[in-house]
Amino acid sequence: MSGARNTAERRTIATFPSHFATREPGFYTHMFIEDITVGLMGFRYTEEAPKRGVALEGDEGGLAVLKGICTSIADYPRHGIDETVESAIESIGRRLAWYGKAVFEICVSGPEISLAPVVPFHLFRIPGGFVQVAPRVDYQRGDGPRYAFLPSKNAWVVRIPRNLGGATAYRRLLDELTAVSKPAPEFWMRELEAGKLSTQFNASSYNRRRDAFVARLTRKWGWNRRDSSGINTTQIFYFYRSLRFRQAQALLRDHIVDELNSLARRLQIIAKIRLKGFLSAAEIADLIKQALAGSLNYAKAWEKAR
Repeated sequence: MSGARNTAERRTIATFPSHFATREPGFYTHMFIEDITVGLMGFRYTEEAPKRGVALEGDEGGLAVLKGICTSIADYPRHGIDETVESAIESIGRRLAWYGKAVFEICVSGPEISLAPVVPFHLFRIPGGFVQVAPRVDYQRGDGPRYAFLPSKNAWVVRIPRNLGGATAYRRLLDELTAVSKPAPEFWMRELEAGKLSTQFNASSYNRRRDAFVARLTRKWGWNRRDSSGINTTQIFYFYRSLRFRQAQALLRDHIVDELNSLARRLQIIAKIRLKGFLSAAEIADLIKQALAGSLNYAKAWEKAR
């Protein structure tokens, strides 16, 4: 099989403790990331849940290799190959939601292939592969080597699809959500800490403008902020955004499956993943059109999209 090295030992650095110690996502950022991953493979306690899942095609050897790959990255590996593949899809989706791209090192030991997650920070593309540069503090305290090289043939990279903005724009979106997660403007927070509130500040106006700004930031995703209060938005807007968000999840889910199938072809694995029972992004777009036209109740459309 081509595209992988003949050793089970990873050559990349597993993690950078100092990096994650200094990166605390804001409230909106954390909630947005959680919402992308929750329900990516559908909600298990709905009427449609028993009809949804994955269908696997291929020979016995190919399916065994595919299960090994999915087991290596699944957050909750199961005995059944179908559930293991579903968990692997969710795991990739979670890394995409946190980082904008998911990087893996392809490791081979005899007939077995596994994937080792690679932190997408301090990772630089060079001709022929990627170079990892460990932060000085991690290297100096002996947490691993200072540099690591990952050849292109051993790397698998999945990015946020372009129709959802792409990886770079997505990372910028997360940063902007963190910046807007503060409960009040910086000047007012400083006055509050000092115990001297001398500047007039309208909290209701600030929250209304912030809600509108977050809605604009996440317009490609249709995120509804879990806000069904109706204070600054209408109920129709809430359901519309909810449907748009399900459409974005469908785009991401299909993209991940396409990337997994592309990896299987690259490694000459005779196996293929096919989704069953899930609405496509185009089908959810049709539900949105029906709801906007008034021929389908928004709540019914929402239930179908779940």
